[in-house]
Amino acid sequence: MSIPRVRPPAIVLASVLVLTSVTPALATDPSPDAVEPVAEVPVGAPSIHAEMLDQHAGEGFAFTTGGAPKPLAEPESGGGTMSLESGTGGIAALPNGLSHEVFGYLPYWSLGSSDLGRLRYDLVTTIAYFGVAARSDGTLVKSGSEWSGWTSSAMTNVISQAHQRGVRVVLTVTMMAWNGDYSAMQTLLGSSANRARLVNEIAATLKARNADGVNVDFEPVPTSLRTNFTTFVRELKAGLVAQGAGSYVTVATMAGAATWSTGYDVVGLSASGAADALMVMAYDFNYGASARAGGVAPWASPHVFDARQAMTDHLKLVPGSKLIWGVPYYGRAWTTESSSLYARTCKSTSICPTAKNGALNRSWAPRYIDALEAIAQHGRQWDGTGEVPWYRYASSTYGTWVQGYYDDATSLKAKYGHVKSNGLRGIGIWHLLMDGSRTELWDTLYTQFGPLPFTDISDSKFVKDIVWLAETKLTSGCTETRYCPRGNVTRAQMATFLTRLLNLPPASKDYFTDDSGNKHEGNINRLAEAGITVGCGGTRFCPDTVVSRAQMATFLTRALNLPPATKDHFTDDNGNTHETGINRLAESGITRGCDTNRYCPNGAVLREQMAAFLRRSVAYLQQQ
Repeated sequence: MSIPRVRPPAIVLASVLVLTSVTPALATDPSPDAVEPVAEVPVGAPSIHAEMLDQHAGEGFAFTTGGAPKPLAEPESGGGTMSLESGTGGIAALPNGLSHEVFGYLPYWSLGSSDLGRLRYDLVTTIAYFGVAARSDGTLVKSGSEWSGWTSSAMTNVISQAHQRGVRVVLTVTMMAWNGDYSAMQTLLGSSANRARLVNEIAATLKARNADGVNVDFEPVPTSLRTNFTTFVRELKAGLVAQGAGSYVTVATMAGAATWSTGYDVVGLSASGAADALMVMAYDFNYGASARAGGVAPWASPHVFDARQAMTDHLKLVPGSKLIWGVPYYGRAWTTESSSLYARTCKSTSICPTAKNGALNRSWAPRYIDALEAIAQHGRQWDGTGEVPWYRYASSTYGTWVQGYYDDATSLKAKYGHVKSNGLRGIGIWHLLMDGSRTELWDTLYTQFGPLPFTDISDSKFVKDIVWLAETKLTSGCTETRYCPRGNVTRAQMATFLTRLLNLPPASKDYFTDDSGNKHEGNINRLAEAGITVGCGGTRFCPDTVVSRAQMATFLTRALNLPPATKDHFTDDNGNTHETGINRLAESGITRGCDTNRYCPNGAVLREQMAAFLRRSVAYLQQQ
């Protein structure tokens, strides 16, 4: 939930939900509701988990009941490990060769989506079905879409596919009290009999579905129930172990739980015998009723409590190995008074005097794919302090400005970097599949947490090309574990790259006098015999000279036999002896230059760039 930078005496609960609409496509404004604007929502507005539950509550889903899913397979070795609390503790290998926990919520309303088939089981470690509600008497609500989704054939398939890859599937058990009425939570947590009943219900439910544990999402837990809640989590862990049910236990907690006094005792909840990890909901720092626009998960902020402070405070109390750091696949948009970064939101006509009906207190939460529609029309801005992208536009619908902030591959990469550098267990996604058919967020998970062939390439913008290069055996790196992406490519190395790419036959003679004893000599001769190089002058090849981008163009033009270009593509290569090859390379789609209308012909070719050149060359050949 969103908390202002100034420390409040207590967390004030919202009595009303923020005025919102079911996730609109943000290329156009959502239609104003035909109701009076609500008053400003105080601190403690519902989390995005509760907000989306409310949005989808009235939707009907027709799920077909499924059979028993396949049991969990042991993950293959090669990835990282994570600690497990099983009374005496334990260590479990992470699946898919991933280095950190990648925990993802999968809500019931996503089971009927056509995007379900795009779920990358190879890039997650735990899938948390969201969710089934608990009652005050300790029973689970076994009716409605939430329960039918959990027992559906679609979920059976999810569990079975996940288990085949060693990926855990857990059930999220929810209890929401954002209306300020804690009576149900008090009745449940204050009674040992009701707590025991819920433990037994959860254990039986997990065993019936071959599930691997539970994510407890009680929001918000008041300070008066702090001890009871921790007791319940300890009883839950012990009960699941004793009954032979899946016992991987995580607890969803607020981002400010380590900063202020809340019902979440992060020390007790993460102690031995309690939860295996805390799933910190490190989003909603800015929310629907915020006074100013801003990122839902800003790393830093001049106006609100931010992720950097939240992480710092958590690490003072909880080992990083017990922290799953939540990241958003959604954003937040508001009507605002101006186009300026962090503009005030339209809470009154004194702030937004030109606001039309329905514009005041207007906010909505776009999915990642919705935010992409908005930036396609209105452009992408960057908040360097918050480390998040944003957009803005003047709205004729509302008579105000609109600002939207979200997370993309660039900002998520930064968040993942903070997780890794601070030694956290991993990340937790709210929620999976909000990227639709897009692949870049999956790619970012792979490059940051996946089993990369080299240890020094995760921050390279050409990482996918380098991985391809390694997979095709065109390189073994500069050492056994490193690729040296920023290293220069020499003419000798260039010869080997191209020889392997084109599978050139052995040469019939020695062509040059200055490469004797060079480990690339055989490939240099192959390149010469194929007519791709004539050396650097006379009988010399200059094997240790760094290859320029201009020379690279000629090498590839000859190697691929590229056709003549129809136009001049760059302005900075006029008169260069390699200009013809540069234009052929551009027209073939193998290069886009180093900048707008520029090729930088005299720049050195870096090893990471070489990977991209070669991968595009193969793509060109495959199209012919």
